[in-house]
Amino acid sequence: MICTGLLGSSAYSAVLEEIVVTAQKREQSLQDVGISVTAFSGNQIRELGYTNTIDIAHQTPALNIIQFHPTLTTTVIRGISQNDFADHLEAPIAMYVDEAYVSAMGAAHVQMFDLERVEVLRGPQGTLFGRNATGGLIHYISRQPTEEFEGYGEFTYGSYNQTKWEGALGGPLTQNLLGRFSFAGNFHDGVAENRIGPDLRESEAYALRGQLEFRATDNFTLNLKAHYSEDDSLGNAYTSTPIRGNEDGLGVRLGPDENAYGTCPGCDPNGFRDPDNDPFTGSYEHIGEFKRGIAGFTGKMTLDMGEATTLTLIADYLQMNKNYSEDTDGTPIDYFIYATDQDFEQTSYEFRVNSAAGDSLRWTGGLYYLDIEHAGNRSVHVEFPFGFSYVGTATDAVETDSWAAFGHVEYDFNENWSVIGALRYTADDKNINFTGSDFYFGFPGPSFVLKDHPDPAVDLFDQEYENVSAKFEIDWRPFEDTLVFVSFNRGHKGGSARTSAAGWPEGIFTGVQALPTWVHDEEVLHSWEGGVKTTFWNGRARLNANVFYYDYKDYQAFIAVPVPESLRGPGDLAALTIINLDAEAVGSEIELSLAPAEGW
Repeated sequence: MICTGLLGSSAYSAVLEEIVVTAQKREQSLQDVGISVTAFSGNQIRELGYTNTIDIAHQTPALNIIQFHPTLTTTVIRGISQNDFADHLEAPIAMYVDEAYVSAMGAAHVQMFDLERVEVLRGPQGTLFGRNATGGLIHYISRQPTEEFEGYGEFTYGSYNQTKWEGALGGPLTQNLLGRFSFAGNFHDGVAENRIGPDLRESEAYALRGQLEFRATDNFTLNLKAHYSEDDSLGNAYTSTPIRGNEDGLGVRLGPDENAYGTCPGCDPNGFRDPDNDPFTGSYEHIGEFKRGIAGFTGKMTLDMGEATTLTLIADYLQMNKNYSEDTDGTPIDYFIYATDQDFEQTSYEFRVNSAAGDSLRWTGGLYYLDIEHAGNRSVHVEFPFGFSYVGTATDAVETDSWAAFGHVEYDFNENWSVIGALRYTADDKNINFTGSDFYFGFPGPSFVLKDHPDPAVDLFDQEYENVSAKFEIDWRPFEDTLVFVSFNRGHKGGSARTSAAGWPEGIFTGVQALPTWVHDEEVLHSWEGGVKTTFWNGRARLNANVFYYDYKDYQAFIAVPVPESLRGPGDLAALTIINLDAEAVGSEIELSLAPAEGW
C-alpha cells in the first residue's frame, strides 16, 4: 500500500502537451526535430510517479536500463551498451544533466526530482553532444527558477517502512535575482530477507539542489547550480545455484538429487543448498555495503549578442566517492566476496555560439574540453573448499584529457525542405596505470605465498585517440503537422584498457607474470535512419516511427576469455576483458500517444 500527498495541481486537456526539447542545442518542438527522441515533461514525470533515473525506461522504446545495484547502472539503447562493471570506463550511452556530461557509470543512478523534462535521444549524437554518445544519450533538465513564487511538496509511505519525500521552493529573491531550492529523500528497510543476519538492500538516500539565476541585463544571464546527494545502504543480494561442469566444460545446474561434490544432494562444494529457492530470501554471512557521495557545481553564462546570435559558456565540476562490497556467492559461507571503491573528479567546459542568418539559415559552433581523474581499487576474495584461499587486488588510475571542436548548420530551401550537416573533431589523451597483487593462503609448504607483480607501478600507456563524428540529414514537411526525415550519422567512442582483478601466476611458488591487460581500440558506428513524425486528430494523437540500420566497426564487446592452461592458478580459468568486434543491427520503433478525452 502506498499513500501519497501532493501540494499543487496539474492541468488536463484533450490535447497532447507540446514538449520543447533541446536535442539540437536550441529550443524546438519535439515534432520538429529529425531525431528519434522520447521526451517527458516535468508534469508527466510526476503523474507517472517516476522518482529515479531508471524509471523512464518503462515508456521509452528501445531503452533498457539494467541496475545490478546503484553502484553500477548500465543503459542500453537499440542494443548498444557497455556491460563492463569496471569503474574507470565510460559508457556509449552518454548521460547529461543540465547540459553537463556525466562520465561515471557509478553516478548514473540517482534520485530524479523537480525536473523540467527528460530527453532520450536514440542513435549516434556525436556532433553536438559528442562525448562517447555512440548509441544515444539521456538528458535530464532541472526545473529553473521562476519569476513567480511557487513550490510543491510530496510525501509517500509504503511497504518496508518506506518514507519518501520530495519538494521545491523558488521565486524572486531580488529584482534581478531568482532562486530555487529542491530536495528529495528515500528511506526504507531491507527488501532482501536474510535468514542469518540483517536484511539486505536497506537504504538511506537524499539529494539537494540549489539554483540562482542572475539577470544582470536584458541580454546577460548567469545561472549557478550546486548539488549534493548521498546514499548509504546495505549490500546486494544474490541467490545461490550450485553447478557442475559438463563434458564440454560448461557449467550446468545441479539436479536436486545430484551429489557432484560429495557434500550432499543438490549442494555446492561447501555443502550449502538453498532451502526454498525464494529469490527474495537468502543466507548472507557477508552483509556488504554501498556508500556514495556526489557533489557538483555548474555555471552557465548566456549572452544575447543581438541579430539572432547567442554566446553560451558552461562550466561544470563533478566529484564522487563510493565504496561497495557484496556477498557475491549468496551463501552463509564467505566463499566469494567482491569489493570496489572509487574516487572520481571531472571538469568540463563548453563554449558555444548559436546564430541565424535570416529565416533560412541557422548554425551552431563551439569548443569543448573535458578532464577526468579516476582512482579505484578492486578486490576478489575466494575461499576454496579444500583449505586454501585466494585474494586478488587491482588498483587503477586513469586520467583523460579530451577536447573537441564542432559545427552544425541547418538550411531551409523552402517551407517544405531542409538540410542539416554537422561535424565534430575530438582528440583524447589517456594515461592508464594498473597495479595488482595475488595472495594465496593454505597451500602445502609455506603458510602463505605472496605474489606481487614485478613492477608495482607500470605506466601501461599514454595513448592518444582522434576521430571525426558527422551528420547529414534531409527533412521534408509534406503537411503542416508532419515531418519526414532521413539521416546518416557517424559516431565514435574512444579506446581504453581493461585488466583482470589480479595477475596470472606462473606457478604456485615461482612468482607471477605481468598484470594481464587488454587495450581496446576506439569504436565507430555508421547509422542510416529514416522516420516520420505526425500529429493528428486535432492535436489529440501523435505518431512517431522510424527504421534504422547500424554498421559497427570495432564494437567494444565485454566478454570472458579463457586463461591459457599453462598460466592458470586457482580461480584463473577465465578473465574478463573488452575486445573489438564488427557488428550490425537493424530495427524499428513506433510511438503512439493519445489524449482521447479530458483527463485521459
